[in-house]
Amino acid sequence: MADVIRYKYVSSGSSVTIPARVGYRHRILELYIDSPASNSYFDVYVGSRIVGRFPIKWGDSTFVAPNSGSKDNISLFGFIRNLFGSDYYIEGDASEDITFNFSASQTGIHIYYQEDTEAVDKTKPLRSLSPSRVLFHILTHSSSINASKNYSLDTPVIPTGFLSIADGSVFPSNTQWIIKALAFASAQSGSTTPTYLHIWKDNFEFFTPFDHSGVSVKYGQNFLVFDITRGDYFDIPDVVFQSGNKLSVNFDASYDGTNSISAQTLALIIIGEQKPLT
Repeated sequence: MADVIRYKYVSSGSSVTIPARVGYRHRILELYIDSPASNSYFDVYVGSRIVGRFPIKWGDSTFVAPNSGSKDNISLFGFIRNLFGSDYYIEGDASEDITFNFSASQTGIHIYYQEDTEAVDKTKPLRSLSPSRVLFHILTHSSSINASKNYSLDTPVIPTGFLSIADGSVFPSNTQWIIKALAFASAQSGSTTPTYLHIWKDNFEFFTPFDHSGVSVKYGQNFLVFDITRGDYFDIPDVVFQSGNKLSVNFDASYDGTNSISAQTLALIIIGEQKPLT
Protein backbone atom coordinates (compact mmCIF):
# COMPACT_ATOMS: atom_id res chain seq x y z
CA MET A 1 0.00 0.00 0.00
CA ALA A 2 1.28 3.47 -0.85
CA ASP A 3 1.62 6.04 1.91
CA VAL A 4 -1.66 7.79 2.66
CA ILE A 5 -1.77 11.17 4.38
CA ARG A 6 -4.82 11.49 6.60
CA TYR A 7 -6.27 14.47 8.44
CA LYS A 8 -8.27 14.68 11.64
CA TYR A 9 -10.03 17.85 12.81
CA VAL A 10 -11.66 18.43 16.17
CA SER A 11 -13.44 21.76 16.66
CA SER A 12 -12.80 21.73 20.40
CA GLY A 13 -11.81 19.16 22.98
CA SER A 14 -9.35 17.94 25.58
CA SER A 15 -8.48 14.53 24.05
CA VAL A 16 -8.00 13.20 20.51
CA THR A 17 -7.20 9.62 19.51
CA ILE A 18 -5.82 8.22 16.27
CA PRO A 19 -7.10 4.65 16.62
CA ALA A 20 -5.02 1.60 15.77
CA ARG A 21 -5.91 -0.13 12.52
CA VAL A 22 -5.09 -3.76 11.83
CA GLY A 23 -2.22 -4.07 9.36
CA TYR A 24 -1.24 -0.39 9.40
CA ARG A 25 1.31 1.91 10.98
CA HIS A 26 0.39 5.45 11.99
CA ARG A 27 3.01 8.21 11.95
CA ILE A 28 2.17 11.70 13.26
CA LEU A 29 3.32 14.38 10.84
CA GLU A 30 2.07 17.57 12.44
CA LEU A 31 -0.27 19.13 14.99
CA TYR A 32 -1.83 22.58 14.70
CA ILE A 33 -4.13 24.39 17.12
CA ASP A 34 -5.96 27.51 15.98
CA SER A 35 -6.84 29.01 19.38
CA PRO A 36 -4.67 27.46 22.09
CA ALA A 37 -5.48 27.80 25.77
CA SER A 38 -2.98 29.83 27.77
CA ASN A 39 -0.38 28.01 29.89
CA SER A 40 -1.37 24.64 28.47
CA TYR A 41 0.38 21.46 27.38
CA PHE A 42 -0.45 18.00 26.06
CA ASP A 43 0.67 14.43 26.70
CA VAL A 44 1.05 11.86 23.93
CA TYR A 45 0.42 8.18 24.57
CA VAL A 46 1.42 5.45 22.13
CA GLY A 47 -0.57 2.47 23.27
CA SER A 48 -0.44 2.64 27.06
CA ARG A 49 2.92 4.44 27.31
CA ILE A 50 3.35 8.18 27.54
CA VAL A 51 6.11 9.24 25.15
CA GLY A 52 6.21 12.95 25.94
CA ARG A 53 4.71 16.09 27.42
CA PHE A 54 4.80 19.16 25.20
CA PRO A 55 3.88 22.81 25.83
CA ILE A 56 1.30 24.48 23.57
CA LYS A 57 1.26 28.11 24.64
CA TRP A 58 2.73 29.57 27.81
CA GLY A 59 3.10 33.27 28.54
CA ASP A 60 4.59 35.02 25.52
CA SER A 61 5.83 31.75 23.96
CA THR A 62 3.92 29.73 21.37
CA PHE A 63 4.99 26.15 20.61
CA VAL A 64 2.08 24.87 18.48
CA ALA A 65 1.13 26.89 15.40
CA PRO A 66 -2.33 27.50 13.94
CA ASN A 67 -3.31 25.52 10.85
CA SER A 68 -2.28 28.40 8.60
CA GLY A 69 0.12 31.27 8.94
CA SER A 70 3.27 29.77 10.45
CA LYS A 71 6.70 30.10 8.87
CA ASP A 72 7.17 27.28 6.33
CA ASN A 73 3.96 25.70 7.76
CA ILE A 74 6.03 24.26 10.61
CA SER A 75 4.51 23.52 13.99
CA LEU A 76 5.89 21.65 17.00
CA PHE A 77 6.65 18.27 15.41
CA GLY A 78 8.39 19.85 12.43
CA PHE A 79 10.51 21.80 14.89
CA ILE A 80 11.41 18.56 16.69
CA ARG A 81 12.59 16.94 13.46
CA ASN A 82 14.60 20.03 12.52
CA LEU A 83 16.30 20.08 15.93
CA PHE A 84 16.77 16.38 16.70
CA GLY A 85 16.78 14.59 13.36
CA SER A 86 14.57 13.57 10.46
CA ASP A 87 13.41 10.27 12.04
CA TYR A 88 11.97 11.75 15.24
CA TYR A 89 8.33 10.79 14.66
CA ILE A 90 5.59 9.68 17.00
CA GLU A 91 4.58 6.28 15.60
CA GLY A 92 2.20 3.54 16.56
CA ASP A 93 1.93 0.06 15.10
CA ALA A 94 -1.23 -1.83 14.19
CA SER A 95 -2.05 -2.52 17.84
CA GLU A 96 -1.34 0.95 19.28
CA ASP A 97 -3.69 3.90 19.52
CA ILE A 98 -2.03 7.31 19.55
CA THR A 99 -3.76 9.59 22.04
CA PHE A 100 -3.33 13.32 22.65
CA ASN A 101 -4.48 14.45 26.11
CA PHE A 102 -4.60 18.22 26.56
CA SER A 103 -4.30 19.95 29.95
CA ALA A 104 -7.11 22.31 28.95
CA SER A 105 -9.71 22.23 26.20
CA GLN A 106 -8.32 23.48 22.89
CA THR A 107 -10.15 25.07 19.98
CA GLY A 108 -9.43 24.07 16.39
CA ILE A 109 -7.25 20.95 16.61
CA HIS A 110 -5.71 19.72 13.33
CA ILE A 111 -3.69 16.48 13.17
CA TYR A 112 -1.99 15.26 10.00
CA TYR A 113 -0.71 11.70 9.98
CA GLN A 114 0.63 9.07 7.63
CA GLU A 115 -0.85 5.59 7.29
CA ASP A 116 1.10 2.77 5.66
CA THR A 117 2.08 -0.87 6.07
CA GLU A 118 5.68 -0.31 7.18
CA ALA A 119 6.96 -1.92 10.39
CA VAL A 120 7.63 0.20 13.48
CA ASP A 121 10.95 0.06 15.29
CA LYS A 122 9.55 0.69 18.77
CA THR A 123 12.97 1.34 20.29
CA LYS A 124 13.48 4.57 18.32
CA PRO A 125 12.78 7.95 20.01
CA LEU A 126 9.09 8.85 20.43
CA ARG A 127 8.01 5.21 20.02
CA SER A 128 6.51 3.07 22.76
CA LEU A 129 9.63 1.06 23.75
CA SER A 130 12.27 3.77 23.35
CA PRO A 131 14.80 3.92 26.21
CA SER A 132 15.17 7.67 25.59
CA ARG A 133 12.74 10.58 26.01
CA VAL A 134 12.40 13.78 24.03
CA LEU A 135 12.14 16.51 26.65
CA PHE A 136 10.22 19.75 26.78
CA HIS A 137 10.83 19.97 30.52
CA ILE A 138 8.58 22.66 32.01
CA LEU A 139 9.79 24.42 35.18
CA THR A 140 7.70 27.01 37.00
CA HIS A 141 7.86 28.88 40.32
CA SER A 142 5.91 28.08 43.48
CA SER A 143 6.06 31.65 44.82
CA SER A 144 4.04 34.63 43.65
CA ILE A 145 6.13 37.55 42.43
CA ASN A 146 5.39 40.34 44.91
CA ALA A 147 8.85 41.74 45.60
CA SER A 148 11.94 42.71 43.63
CA LYS A 149 14.21 39.74 44.28
CA ASN A 150 15.39 36.38 42.97
CA TYR A 151 12.92 33.50 42.55
CA SER A 152 13.52 29.77 42.26
CA LEU A 153 12.19 27.68 39.37
CA ASP A 154 11.38 24.91 41.79
CA THR A 155 8.24 23.30 40.36
CA PRO A 156 8.50 20.80 37.47
CA VAL A 157 5.31 20.21 35.48
CA ILE A 158 5.91 16.59 34.54
CA PRO A 159 3.94 13.37 34.04
CA THR A 160 4.12 10.55 36.56
CA GLY A 161 7.29 8.55 36.03
CA PHE A 162 9.33 11.34 34.45
CA LEU A 163 12.54 12.51 36.11
CA SER A 164 11.79 15.32 38.58
CA ILE A 165 14.48 17.92 37.99
CA ALA A 166 14.23 21.51 39.28
CA ASP A 167 16.36 24.25 40.82
CA GLY A 168 19.07 22.61 42.95
CA SER A 169 18.60 19.08 41.60
CA VAL A 170 21.55 16.72 41.26
CA PHE A 171 21.28 14.24 38.40
CA PRO A 172 20.95 10.60 39.43
CA SER A 173 23.21 7.79 38.30
CA ASN A 174 22.83 6.21 34.87
CA THR A 175 20.98 9.21 33.42
CA GLN A 176 21.97 12.02 31.10
CA TRP A 177 20.22 14.99 29.55
CA ILE A 178 21.43 16.43 26.26
CA ILE A 179 20.05 19.99 26.16
CA LYS A 180 19.63 21.44 22.68
CA ALA A 181 17.43 24.53 23.16
CA LEU A 182 15.89 26.74 25.83
CA ALA A 183 12.67 28.72 25.98
CA PHE A 184 11.25 31.07 28.58
CA ALA A 185 7.59 31.96 28.86
CA SER A 186 7.48 35.51 30.16
CA ALA A 187 4.59 37.72 31.28
CA GLN A 188 3.92 40.98 33.08
CA SER A 189 1.36 42.48 35.46
CA GLY A 190 1.37 46.25 35.37
CA SER A 191 5.10 46.81 35.15
CA THR A 192 5.98 43.81 37.33
CA THR A 193 8.06 41.44 35.21
CA PRO A 194 10.85 38.89 35.37
CA THR A 195 14.12 40.48 34.35
CA TYR A 196 17.06 38.05 34.13
CA LEU A 197 17.26 34.26 34.06
CA HIS A 198 20.17 32.38 35.61
CA ILE A 199 21.05 28.80 34.60
CA TRP A 200 23.98 26.99 36.15
CA LYS A 201 25.67 23.66 35.52
CA ASP A 202 27.54 23.05 38.77
CA ASN A 203 29.60 26.27 39.16
CA PHE A 204 29.29 27.50 35.56
CA GLU A 205 26.56 29.97 34.60
CA PHE A 206 25.29 29.82 31.02
CA PHE A 207 25.52 33.03 28.94
CA THR A 208 27.28 35.18 31.60
CA PRO A 209 29.89 33.00 33.35
CA PHE A 210 31.99 35.95 34.56
CA ASP A 211 29.64 38.67 35.84
CA HIS A 212 26.60 36.39 36.49
CA SER A 213 24.15 38.99 35.19
CA GLY A 214 21.98 36.38 33.48
CA VAL A 215 20.03 36.54 30.22
CA SER A 216 17.11 38.92 29.69
CA VAL A 217 13.64 37.38 29.98
CA LYS A 218 11.84 40.68 30.57
CA TYR A 219 8.43 40.78 28.95
CA GLY A 220 8.86 42.47 25.57
CA GLN A 221 12.63 41.93 25.75
CA ASN A 222 12.66 38.17 26.22
CA PHE A 223 15.80 36.76 24.65
CA LEU A 224 14.49 33.19 25.08
CA VAL A 225 10.99 33.70 23.67
CA PHE A 226 9.76 30.76 21.55
CA ASP A 227 7.47 31.64 18.65
CA ILE A 228 6.91 28.77 16.25
CA THR A 229 4.82 30.98 13.95
CA ARG A 230 7.91 33.07 13.16
CA GLY A 231 10.45 30.27 13.42
CA ASP A 232 11.93 32.13 16.40
CA TYR A 233 13.64 29.95 19.00
CA PHE A 234 16.95 29.73 20.85
CA ASP A 235 18.98 26.61 20.17
CA ILE A 236 22.37 26.06 21.77
CA PRO A 237 25.37 23.78 21.26
CA ASP A 238 24.61 20.52 23.07
CA VAL A 239 25.04 20.78 26.83
CA VAL A 240 25.19 17.47 28.70
CA PHE A 241 24.09 16.94 32.27
CA GLN A 242 24.78 13.51 33.74
CA SER A 243 25.24 11.68 37.02
CA GLY A 244 26.38 14.07 39.75
CA ASN A 245 25.89 17.33 37.85
CA LYS A 246 23.82 19.99 39.63
CA LEU A 247 21.27 22.17 37.82
CA SER A 248 20.46 25.60 39.27
CA VAL A 249 17.72 27.69 37.63
CA ASN A 250 16.26 30.92 38.98
CA PHE A 251 15.31 34.39 37.84
CA ASP A 252 15.36 37.97 39.05
CA ALA A 253 12.14 40.00 39.00
CA SER A 254 11.16 43.64 39.27
CA TYR A 255 8.03 44.45 41.33
CA ASP A 256 6.16 47.70 40.72
CA GLY A 257 4.79 47.86 44.26
CA THR A 258 1.19 47.09 43.27
CA ASN A 259 0.79 44.30 40.72
CA SER A 260 1.91 40.76 41.49
CA ILE A 261 2.39 37.78 39.18
CA SER A 262 0.77 34.58 40.40
CA ALA A 263 2.76 31.43 41.11
CA GLN A 264 3.34 29.13 38.12
CA THR A 265 2.64 31.90 35.58
CA LEU A 266 6.18 31.97 34.16
CA ALA A 267 8.06 28.94 32.91
CA LEU A 268 11.43 27.78 31.66
CA ILE A 269 11.23 25.01 29.07
CA ILE A 270 14.37 22.89 28.72
CA ILE A 271 14.38 21.18 25.33
CA GLY A 272 16.54 18.12 24.82
CA GLU A 273 16.72 14.36 25.17
CA GLN A 274 17.04 12.08 28.17
CA LYS A 275 19.12 8.98 27.53
CA PRO A 276 20.41 6.15 29.70
CA LEU A 277 24.07 6.55 30.58
CA THR A 278 25.82 3.40 29.39
